Amino acid sequence: MRRLALLVALIGCKAKDNVPLASDSTSPGAAVVSNPALPCGEEIVREEGIGHLRIGTTVESLRQLCNVVRDTTVIGAEGMPARTVAVAFSRDTVEAEIVNGKVWRIAVTSQRLHTADAISVGTTIGRLRLLKDPHAMMGEGQLFVATSQHCGMSFRMSGAGPRGQRGNLDRAGLFTLPEMTMVSEILVFGCHPSR
Repeated sequence: MRRLALLVALIGCKAKDNVPLASDSTSPGAAVVSNPALPCGEEIVREEGIGHLRIGTTVESLRQLCNVVRDTTVIGAEGMPARTVAVAFSRDTVEAEIVNGKVWRIAVTSQRLHTADAISVGTTIGRLRLLKDPHAMMGEGQLFVATSQHCGMSFRMSGAGPRGQRGNLDRAGLFTLPEMTMVSEILVFGCHPSR
């Protein structure tokens, strides 16, 4: 019995060594206490977020409402470190960038999650042309489509051809994009960027 207790203690210590240490539970790399039973709300991509994963929500609140499966620091835009959390939904996992302890931007890369009007990863440029006031612009070396119909969101596009040949495009300009151009990521940043 004593050997079993010692073995359990050693396994526990070994597992603990694999968890990044942090000074408090809000630090990037902190051990994440996850509760798989937390559903995190409605799984529709909206202008302020998905379910309880909303722009401006603190990480502490998010952990109480959702299953946060990862909290780490990655190399973000322009090679700068960025804190991200991964939140599990029943259909897939979603990444959120954290700034000052709050959700700043949400990135949806799964075809399983979509907007209320069924736009998701894989939606073609032909469908986006039908939205209200669609336009495209370059950012971070990529082409994005935005529309007044989806305030607080932009759609990263793939298959748009050589990056250097694209600039800001209005609805007419969107017809110059190849038909194979499609959504590769939905970015949610909210309609109230001052938060």
